[in-house]
Amino acid sequence: MDTSVEMMSDSKLKAQKVNVFYAEKQALFDVSLGIDEKSVTSFIGPSGCGKSTFLRCFNRMNDVIPSCRVQGQILLDDVDLNSPKIDPVLLRARVGMVFQKPNPFPKTVYENVAYGPRIHGLAANRQEMDFIVEDSLKKAGLWKEVSDRLNDQATGLSGGQQQRLCIARAIAIGPDILLMDEPCSALDPIATSIIEELISDLQSRFTILIVTHSMQQAARVSQKTAYFHLGQLIEYGDTKGIFTRPQNEQTEAYISGKIG
Repeated sequence: MDTSVEMMSDSKLKAQKVNVFYAEKQALFDVSLGIDEKSVTSFIGPSGCGKSTFLRCFNRMNDVIPSCRVQGQILLDDVDLNSPKIDPVLLRARVGMVFQKPNPFPKTVYENVAYGPRIHGLAANRQEMDFIVEDSLKKAGLWKEVSDRLNDQATGLSGGQQQRLCIARAIAIGPDILLMDEPCSALDPIATSIIEELISDLQSRFTILIVTHSMQQAARVSQKTAYFHLGQLIEYGDTKGIFTRPQNEQTEAYISGKIG
């Protein structure tokens, strides 16, 4: 399915005929779509359908897999992210990522958030760093809970708090894009609800792409939804339409639980 014509004119991110291979095995087939700026876009589909592989194309995390090769174009503000001129380290400063399981560094809460800004030279002094840390924790909805625990080890936080800390760490370097790979799958329902509220709050500042195994979560948090099956983009459009009036029989079968 090629959505390039109707979806891409004003898109912040564009994928054009993206194919991904792991050695000889093809994982994605000619995926094309456009992502709106300051919106939430969900990727859904059965396990192994290629949605996480596609997500990792946007910050070139697939580069770290020796057998993986990517064909096609991924454009951010019309710049090809796969160009040899693009430094993946600088790219990942613009395109932050939050993983499936919370992965705080074995450092204090403060140092987790300060790590990226320090590497990228974003603070000239301690006062500026303090501001970045506090501001990032506030944006991640965590400041009130940890403001008196900044020098405690991050691993002492609850799972939900750790995941919000990882979100604070990702946004501390001022990215344009946030990638979230099943960010709630390891969390309990209460922590999941807090993260979902946070995603809605962050949407006004960031363009967010989220892989989720939960159709209910996709329906709650996203404006656009893409359904993948066996490495192909089957359908992409407004979330409400995808869940109430799917245009493709495969999408309808997945949404209704006939396939999974």
